[in-house]
Amino acid sequence: VAAPAPATADVDTRTARELVAWLTVEKGLKGDAAKAISFGDGGVAKLVNDVRAGEPLIEIPQNLAVTSVDVADSPIVAELATGRGELVGLALWLTLERHKGSLSEWAPYVATLPSAGADHPLLWTGDELTTLLQGSPVREQAVSRAASADEEYASIVAQIKDSPDDFPPDAYGFLTKEAFVDALATVLARAVWLNAANCYAMVPLVDLLPLVGAPPPGVSPAAAAGGPNAGKMNEMPSAAGVVDYDAATECVAVVSANDAQQTARVVCVDPLARNAGDLFLATGAVDDKHCGDYCVFAASCTQTDRLYEAKRQILEGMGMSAEVQTFPVFADRMPMQLLAYMRFARVQDPGELMSVSFEEDRIVSPMNEYEVLQLLMQDAREMLGEYESSSEEFELLQLKEKGLTPRQIAAARLRLTEKKLINATTTAVRRRLAPIRGIPTKQGLEDPNADLLEIFDTIENLPNKPKQMFAEFKKWARGDYEDQIRGGGGGKSGCG
Repeated sequence: VAAPAPATADVDTRTARELVAWLTVEKGLKGDAAKAISFGDGGVAKLVNDVRAGEPLIEIPQNLAVTSVDVADSPIVAELATGRGELVGLALWLTLERHKGSLSEWAPYVATLPSAGADHPLLWTGDELTTLLQGSPVREQAVSRAASADEEYASIVAQIKDSPDDFPPDAYGFLTKEAFVDALATVLARAVWLNAANCYAMVPLVDLLPLVGAPPPGVSPAAAAGGPNAGKMNEMPSAAGVVDYDAATECVAVVSANDAQQTARVVCVDPLARNAGDLFLATGAVDDKHCGDYCVFAASCTQTDRLYEAKRQILEGMGMSAEVQTFPVFADRMPMQLLAYMRFARVQDPGELMSVSFEEDRIVSPMNEYEVLQLLMQDAREMLGEYESSSEEFELLQLKEKGLTPRQIAAARLRLTEKKLINATTTAVRRRLAPIRGIPTKQGLEDPNADLLEIFDTIENLPNKPKQMFAEFKKWARGDYEDQIRGGGGGKSGCG
């Protein structure tokens, strides 16, 4: 059984070529606008020839991209879309154009926008979301999105019923819940975010490119190409396409971030820099090769802290919140901004407030650092404790089971990627803790934080206490302690 297929899986070579022909012959697309790429079954895109970094791969004029402007120009769905989000408006547009079939002005393009698939997370039941995504940070958001889709549709239906003169029921029979939710799932999977234009767009050919995770901040998008530079020596690098709106040419352009060879796959680097969980919610597929995947940690300042008001003002001056501030934590680096925030939040000496740096990795004091690292370790343990099992092996064994559904496979792969990230964070924190736990003193390698260490070790071991109690109970049930009881505790008197 395969994992959920990408949203382009049902697009065959013939359909893709018909789209190119329609764009070229009827819409005036220049012949060289996409000449570097050929599309095969499943929307798979490959290079026709070698390309250099910085070369355009696809250029689609803005009049051939569908945006909220086109939604507002539709006499059927414009009013229904007013006041709703961009993606909902595009879903209404797609529902209508699908209903028109061959009569749609956009028919060749709509043919490349089939169903997002029966296994898109938006189509999972509430029980499946709750059970299969147990422990996952995206579970709550997945449940919320599904509920929002239902509420949005109910609101649209209510609007139609309340104004039968404006919305004749016969004219809106196409707008069933199944049609709308499926269109919304397709839009979530295929809509392209254009940073320069600050909008979502449905862009022919561009939205056929598979979406891959973006690298961490400060790293070239070329890292998303894979291959030897990503540690995969036997893999040909893809052409990592960076998509955005080019105001000079008035086109949506995809530019290669790296040199790539003929026949290399072409991928689109996620312009929203989402992690694997958010990409899964949007596309229904798990990118377990995400080169910049991250998990999100939250931190805050204690409101009962006597320095809270001063900390709040300083943080707000830096664009942060004292109540809840979230930070992305990547697998290959310590979360410096998170560390700085937590150091700042735990400072108790007014004189140390300004010694906290958000620009460089600077320890305030051994005691402060020790406390911060232990709290970070505890947060990671609590995140792992939310899963049915905290181990990565649990997911690997589950993926080897036969008869799994595509949804079960996708959920297991997602949980596995999340656990790898959290475990990488705990490993990095342990390395940081090691030298602090044994700082040389006049008395030798004595821990200056021994009292704190004892407290935190007790806290760390609390989750194991129920297991220890159960293990002791099983020993008692087996009669392992009978000799000690009969012999008065192993031959010693009860009073010692």
